[in-house]
Order: sequence, then structure tokens, then C-alpha cells
Amino acid sequence: MKKILLILNLLIINVLISNAQDRYILENSYIRFFSDGIVEDIEATNKETKGIIDFSKNEFLFKIPIKSFKFASSLMQEHFNENYLESDKFPEGSFKGKIVGAYDLSKNGSYNVNAVGDLTIHGVTQTRTIPSVIHVKDGKISLESKFLIKVAEHKIKIPSVVIRNIAEEVEVTLKSDLKKFEKQ
Repeated sequence: MKKILLILNLLIINVLISNAQDRYILENSYIRFFSDGIVEDIEATNKETKGIIDFSKNEFLFKIPIKSFKFASSLMQEHFNENYLESDKFPEGSFKGKIVGAYDLSKNGSYNVNAVGDLTIHGVTQTRTIPSVIHVKDGKISLESKFLIKVAEHKIKIPSVVIRNIAEEVEVTLKSDLKKFEKQ
């Protein structure tokens, strides 16, 4: 019985180690959103997004702390957190799903894939297919994506007073280096 448990434990450890080799975390992440308004443009950046990608399963999970978006104007940032995204009530966004498409992490190149999954913003989850690019250069891996989000799809209410300032669709750009996940 002890031999069976030992063999079983060794198999589990082996699976965990082999899976860890295919897991990467976001490093130097950068998310930018841009709203092309008639009166003024609104732009914010976030460098605190966390995430993990398991290339052995083509699965990913990203967590975006909403209060980490930085604006040029502190008043814009305050309105964003209090009135639009209600970040005390909905402190983070997330995107969880699968990578669809062919890529080879052992060869230099840029691989067009789709990230298909559930995007949650403002407490509202929408299934999305987001075109993305996996870049491989000399063993270093990075991600890049640009897509649009309709604010109404996530029940983000825009007061009629400022409706001309905020576009119905917001452009989102994601860029991140990936670092091999090291099990502690």
C-alpha cells in the first residue's frame, strides 16, 4: 500500500511539474482604454493586471483591478471609479477562457489566435471572441490584442449630461510580456 501511495504521489508531482512548464504569468502588463468623445477624448492605462496562461490546456485567466486605471485628470479617475465602473462594488474585471488557433512557442514568429471566453466588467459577463497575437522571439513570449467594448453591454450607464463625451464603444489595447510560472 505504501508503494502504491508513493508511486501515486510521484505521478501527481510529475504531472504538476510538467504542467507548470507550460504555464506563464503576465509580466509588464499594460492595458489602455480609449474613448473617442466629441467634446474630449478619455484615456486610461492600467499596469497592474495579473494573469496566467496554461499553454498545455490553451486556458487563460486575467484579473484587472479597476481602481488601478490611471487617468490624466484625477476628476476623470474619480468619476470613472464612482459613477461609471462603481469600482467599490465591482473591484475587478476578468477574462477567462481558451486560446483558439495554431502557434508554436518553440519557433520565432507572430501567431494570430483568438481568445474565446467570458469577459466580466461591471459585474456583467459577456462571452467574447477577441483577436490576439502571440509573439515569440528568441524564447521570449508576449501577447498583444486590440478590441472594442460596447459600454451598454456591461450595463455601464452614462448620464445624459456627458453622453457626448463618452463613446458607445471603447477601444481596449492589451500588451504583456509572459514569464514562465515558477512553482514556489
